[in-house]
Amino acid sequence: MMARFITTFAAFASAAIGLFAQEKPAQQGLAPLPNIVLIITDDHSYQTLGTCEKDSPVPLPNFHRLADEGMVFDRSYCANSLCGPSRACIYTGRHSHMNGFLANAQGKPFDGSQPTFPKMLQKAGYQTAVFGKWHLESNPTGFDHWEIFPNQGSYYNPDFISLAPNGKKQVLREPGYATELVTKKSLNWLDQRDPSKPFMLVVGHKAPHRNWNPAIKNLGKIKSFVEKLNPPSNLEDNFDNRPGFLKKNQQSLQNHFAVWSDEHLIKELIPQDLQKQIVCPGYGWGMGELNRMSPQEKEAWLEYYRARTKSLVADLRSGKIKTKSDILKRRWQHYMEDYLSTLLSVDESVGEIIDYLDKNKLSENTIVLYCGDQGFFMGEHGWYDKRWILEESFRMPLIMRWPGRIKAGVRSQAMVQEIDYAPTFCSLAGINTPENMNTFQGRSLIPLFKTGADEAFADRPLYYAFYENPGEHNAPRHDGIRTQRYTFARIWTSDEWMMFDNEKDPKQMNNVYGSANYAQDVQKLNQLYHQARSQYQVPDNLPGVRGKLDVTPRWNCAPANAQ
Repeated sequence: MMARFITTFAAFASAAIGLFAQEKPAQQGLAPLPNIVLIITDDHSYQTLGTCEKDSPVPLPNFHRLADEGMVFDRSYCANSLCGPSRACIYTGRHSHMNGFLANAQGKPFDGSQPTFPKMLQKAGYQTAVFGKWHLESNPTGFDHWEIFPNQGSYYNPDFISLAPNGKKQVLREPGYATELVTKKSLNWLDQRDPSKPFMLVVGHKAPHRNWNPAIKNLGKIKSFVEKLNPPSNLEDNFDNRPGFLKKNQQSLQNHFAVWSDEHLIKELIPQDLQKQIVCPGYGWGMGELNRMSPQEKEAWLEYYRARTKSLVADLRSGKIKTKSDILKRRWQHYMEDYLSTLLSVDESVGEIIDYLDKNKLSENTIVLYCGDQGFFMGEHGWYDKRWILEESFRMPLIMRWPGRIKAGVRSQAMVQEIDYAPTFCSLAGINTPENMNTFQGRSLIPLFKTGADEAFADRPLYYAFYENPGEHNAPRHDGIRTQRYTFARIWTSDEWMMFDNEKDPKQMNNVYGSANYAQDVQKLNQLYHQARSQYQVPDNLPGVRGKLDVTPRWNCAPANAQ
């Protein structure tokens, strides 16, 4: 088995070398190593990716351009649908139980001593930097330069943590909007780098993370587009025909949306009798971002959301909005407008980065990988947020651009996962030692560059696990697999199983786990599920029912039965 693993990796390495075959020889007869730009957003849903008419509810021209000039992966998935754990999987190329960062609320930081692709690239001579969202509760390792947000970061006039000249950490608040500042810092670093060395840059955006605060200049910019959108057909899902725990989830727009900090309504403008109609039980009114704004920003922000609040009150008084369903649909509209408005700035950032690479003649030797850190519910099942193996949460955006090397305009149907990025980058950099081979649980995506298809990725079962329970939104501990057709999962917290036929039931409204018509499929998927747990060396007690999440990182991913 180990021999097969080495042979497969060698094939990927050979493919990487082939990519450089047409380059002019560099010093000592070697082709230049490619530069790498990794752009990571937070909570960007594939339903709003902006690459085509189907996923562009509002105009996002630079995402459309990135798709036209690169390859879009329509079957790209995360390994753990939560911000910090997802990033740990990206940087390590290993599942959460192997890298040790299982949940945001686990109480200990990411172990930066373990192997990561930035550390490997840095050791191989790359200049490395990260700006913006880090969210691993630790100092970044493997980066020559870093300026990161504390925790989640803020949209307006955010703080950045960096190292002062004396080597001590410093926290500085900078005027501006987070997305624009991260872009500016990234481009400034590119200007100041050593042009004789390859570089790896991580651009980490906060947007479109909750509480969805747009740049002041973008307030109202897409309101007319959003007013024409229709909510998902399952916005008022009652969760019949599915495991009972789905009804215990606490991330519904109907009952768990903070109407002040999430919906941005102005409390003093809502009469007491109407507050009883629209306030979600147990969810408060605080909006800390207001405290970070300049007086001018604050007044512009308040002016816009006062108008939203007055419009809602008027429609409630006039009877235009009568029922809970009416309130829910209006809330969904407000949610979509704010969420999508934060993406306008990300779209601008993508355009600035591509323009910079083109202008400075770097594009031909620079691979750009754009991804979210997981998916997000846009009202499907009546939800916002993520955390589930359900498609809107599990599936994540992925676009890769490399002119002349990655075929442009292709929508790949290959089954890929975020743990694949690290081995891809390291293969391109020629980091092919046995130690590095045994580090990753993902596989290089290089075989997909020419056409977007390869037999090894056609119906590859992808493993998923979620650990944070107890936790925010009360999502259960669960794990499972995604094949090309099916989603198959065990809910450990409640000892329930679910299985969806995504071909016949793409909205995942009917659990077929106990159906006699699917008995053979259940048996096959159960076998694949246990094979995946064995392949990825998942301990028997994980994800677990309850208990502390204290797992020691392991980074030797060689098969357990290898000699």
